[in-house]
Amino acid sequence: MKARPLLRWAGILCVFAAVSVYCIEARGSGEPKAPAAEQADIILIDDMSAYGKLELPPVAFAHDKHTDALKKAGKDCTACHKQENGKLVLKFMRVADGDAQAMKTVYHDNCIGCHAQTAAKGQKTGPQDGQCRSCHNPKAAAGKQLDMGFTNVLHFRHAESKDIASPTGDKDNCGRCHHEYDKAAKKTVWAKGKEGTCRYCHLDKPVKDAALGVEVKSFRQAAHNDCVTCHQTMELKKQASGPVLCKGCHGAEGQKAIRANDKKALEKVGELPRMKRGQPDAAVIAVNVDKAQAASGAKVYAMRPVPFDHKAHEQANDTCRSCHHKSLDSCTKCHTVQGTKESDFVTLETAMHGMASSRSCLGCHQTKQADPKCAGCHTSADKTRKASTESCRKCHAEPVQGLPALDPAALSGMKIADEKPLAEPYLTGRKMEAQIYALDDIPDKVTIKVLADEYEPSELPHRKIVMTLLKNMKDDKLAGYFHSDMGAVCQGCHHNSPASKTPPSCASCHAKPFSPNEPGRPGLKAAYHDQCMGCHKAMKLEKPVATDCTNGCHKPRKK
Repeated sequence: MKARPLLRWAGILCVFAAVSVYCIEARGSGEPKAPAAEQADIILIDDMSAYGKLELPPVAFAHDKHTDALKKAGKDCTACHKQENGKLVLKFMRVADGDAQAMKTVYHDNCIGCHAQTAAKGQKTGPQDGQCRSCHNPKAAAGKQLDMGFTNVLHFRHAESKDIASPTGDKDNCGRCHHEYDKAAKKTVWAKGKEGTCRYCHLDKPVKDAALGVEVKSFRQAAHNDCVTCHQTMELKKQASGPVLCKGCHGAEGQKAIRANDKKALEKVGELPRMKRGQPDAAVIAVNVDKAQAASGAKVYAMRPVPFDHKAHEQANDTCRSCHHKSLDSCTKCHTVQGTKESDFVTLETAMHGMASSRSCLGCHQTKQADPKCAGCHTSADKTRKASTESCRKCHAEPVQGLPALDPAALSGMKIADEKPLAEPYLTGRKMEAQIYALDDIPDKVTIKVLADEYEPSELPHRKIVMTLLKNMKDDKLAGYFHSDMGAVCQGCHHNSPASKTPPSCASCHAKPFSPNEPGRPGLKAAYHDQCMGCHKAMKLEKPVATDCTNGCHKPRKK
């Protein structure tokens, strides 16, 4: 009998504990709502993680929502961000971080305090004291911010803007954004003729420069301090400005609007004017050779120099950083035969030919080949294509009688301006259009009957395929140049045979059954299906469907 009161009290305590836990978890907030995963303005506030394990989940903060609310209340960014040296500090309500308790106090006092003040005015507001889980939401998504690239067209729009004045009164407004730190003057100044992309100095994280005695802001800090504040200033002056909200730069719709305005600006000028940075029209890429050794008669083992059309590559890329990823210096300054510390010991050969990097020549060209118009040949055929020196000669110039000699030893240390007259004769002599044989020499249709058994022979619309490939390369100088040798187009299918009007049939190489000793040489049936179906898939052709044999290539044999 005595056990029953004990059980009753135990039950009451369990119910009390459950209710208490629920109340503590809810803190009067109800079910917390998670922000949409694709919001560009969601900033994850997890500053407290620097002090140890978090007691509660980090806060997913909707920045644009708060910015709009402050604007309606007649307030600006200074309501949340302090200023230092005339610029906003990106940290919330502080210039520097304190200890853990101080950090917690900064957020709780200011966020909850603002919400309480707003509520006191009878206005809609955010969570207040006790509603912890409304901010510290375990289901909150981090959102998604798209990287914002400053393309050459966007740079042109800024450079040509009459509303962006030069701080020095100069004709060009480059000094409004481009600067370097003057140690003697203890301030940033415009170094005319030395402009480069912001990312050359402003890296992913702040860096203390011992030589200058200053901390160089991260790119994120620099971009938001300079770009956003400039846009805000112009907006206050009722001038056409760039985005001031997160979604304007880092959201899909915002970036779509920027691209649309870029397109309009480009249509007005026709061809995009080149940047005023003293860059060459043409140059010669060559290995730096020790002149003393060369003069002493030592044999120079070096690649053939590459005449390089710098102007054409400028027009083909969105930004100089596509190639010049750390500075606007020549590639060969850092990337040498042995590699240097500045290049992370990436050699010149790897820097130009590394397929894993989109910054290398071959790596960049490979990304162009991923276009469905090109992918049919450059995904199927390239897997089994044997290496050929012919492709090397398309870039590395062989000696040509009557043209300037491209001697690596003579080129070493040569000024870029002096390279132009050496490179231009080679560049102007290049054929920039794909070449094919006379139409009559291209079979209209090819009947494949060597494996005909269950089905009728397959009829290949040969000439139609060739002419489609040629059409896909129209107005594409890169594709035109690399297919300017007669028969190069044909080698997309006839991949390991010499260019010829009458290349050998597939059976001449693939007639034997598959052998593990030759994994790159499939049997004939596999070769046909891999080549044809692989091409259709890579080019995203809807018909014929690879799995629909009888309505695609093979008609059932009549019995």
